[in-house]
Amino acid sequence: MAKFDVEYDLVVVGGGASGKSAALIAAREGKRVVVLEKMPETGGLSMYAEGTAAFESSIQNELGTPRLSKYHFPTKQEGIEKFMGYSHQRANYDVVRAFVENSAETIDIYRDLGVVYKACDIAAEDDPNEVWTFHLPEGLGAHCQEVLLDAIQKLDVDIFTSTPAKELIIEEGAVVGVVAEPEGEPLRVGGKAVILATGGMGSSPERIFKYSWFAPAAYNMNTLTPLQNVGDGLDLALSAGADPTSITTCPILAAGGRDMTMDSQVGGAGVNPGVWINKTGRRFAAESVAENIGDIGTYYGKQPGGVVWSILSQADIDRLVAEGSEIAIGEFVVYHKPMERLPIELEANLESGLVKKAGSFEELAALIDVPVDTFVATMADYNEACEKGYDDAFMKKPQYLRPMVEGPFYAIPLAAGTMGSAGGIRINGNMQVVDADYNAIPGLYAVGLDATGLYGDSYNMEVPGAANGFAHTSGRIAARHAISTM
Repeated sequence: MAKFDVEYDLVVVGGGASGKSAALIAAREGKRVVVLEKMPETGGLSMYAEGTAAFESSIQNELGTPRLSKYHFPTKQEGIEKFMGYSHQRANYDVVRAFVENSAETIDIYRDLGVVYKACDIAAEDDPNEVWTFHLPEGLGAHCQEVLLDAIQKLDVDIFTSTPAKELIIEEGAVVGVVAEPEGEPLRVGGKAVILATGGMGSSPERIFKYSWFAPAAYNMNTLTPLQNVGDGLDLALSAGADPTSITTCPILAAGGRDMTMDSQVGGAGVNPGVWINKTGRRFAAESVAENIGDIGTYYGKQPGGVVWSILSQADIDRLVAEGSEIAIGEFVVYHKPMERLPIELEANLESGLVKKAGSFEELAALIDVPVDTFVATMADYNEACEKGYDDAFMKKPQYLRPMVEGPFYAIPLAAGTMGSAGGIRINGNMQVVDADYNAIPGLYAVGLDATGLYGDSYNMEVPGAANGFAHTSGRIAARHAISTM
């Protein structure tokens, strides 16, 4: 028999939305629960979330129709079909169905805890492919995580921060505990079940390079959170016999100015549909794809070395200041809101050398280290397309075709940014970790961004709030199943 320093009914590894949601359910059932968090405080990626995906929620039922009445709130069946279709049927149906059918409870739990929802919307303004699942709470994700933390503390859940889990304790094929290291000293924590909720591997370029299609830009991306989500849960699961043959991580891609925050107006200006070039000095996309932030990240992530520049004229800058962005990036870059901070931020980025400015395309090419002749030809071709109102090269939408003939011209460095990564550990519909033969490993669960199955190889931006919604929902599902086996 394994020996422990301390024993609980449920051991949760990770203190984000999925881990705390699991703890809440188990503690409400009277179970002794511990949360082991390697960071100095709990919160996880959901601290940075805007909204939560849910289907047939109380909010949707009360609203009746979205603010754009030509659309409708999706049914659960439509939600399942959206995940399966978007992934080309590579998503795990059992996982998808479990999430969609249980997602609405997240909204009810938070409402009971005092959270107020201000809207159920979409992320990209009037995108016909998006479903209206984006439940936006007052205070966004940070407030929700504070509320959830308070709730589990009131239920006497033990929370140990700065306490990474280093090893699973396995006895006769079943996971029965964790070896943690508070202050570098081993602590053997027993449990009737262990839930892995370590947040995936979005902070690990090495893992993203190895396990995703994002390899070209893996080492040259914006990491948009300060978290250390580097695949701890995957390592633990593999040590217990988890399926090693189907590891796929899906970067949750955003896009913005390189080394800039998501709410930077310079970055926001850059991802507007001006002219984007890669390190070869050529365009690579119809910049009108900027209408969907998920598409931007995908395009940038494929470019050689992850290097992208946005070319804007002074006329473009003036228009953005006066009229605002032509695209939306959630709450960070608001559609058609005048970008009043842009001139001040732009000047600061010019002084730091991050943004480049020149009076001619030849001079600008030298400053951003792209082939001069190629870049000049690219811009000449683009201006010709603007004059005739048709983009032969990429069929950019005509309303965004504006010639750049008068300097100064600006080059804003852009990058795909990862808010995290979804996937890695294969699970079943109960959130149990499974082996290569799809047999559940007794006592072991994976939830939130640690788990794979909700997507194929790409995060589904057509269901806004999917990662945050799945985190909460999967944590509850895992806890309830674990309790049923105790």
